[in-house]
Amino acid sequence: EAPEYERSGENHYRNFLRAARGECAAHSPFSVTGPLSQIFCLGVAAQRLGRGFKFDPASGKAIGDDEVNMLLRGPEPRKGWEEYYS
Repeated sequence: EAPEYERSGENHYRNFLRAARGECAAHSPFSVTGPLSQIFCLGVAAQRLGRGFKFDPASGKAIGDDEVNMLLRGPEPRKGWEEYYS
């Protein structure tokens, strides 16, 4: 059974835009969606490699697994975009 939650008449996209403008609180705050997205990325890496691995959330890296860390890091940025990837 799904947990109880407050329903809103406002759709998700409108709420996001209003929250970005500071007009209201987001229904899906980054404090929740950020870590959740990280879990999804870790699951995709495990599926792609066909195996599990250990992950250190404090460092944001797989422990002793360069192959996983390369997947999580992604491709190098295009020339001229390096400053946005630091």
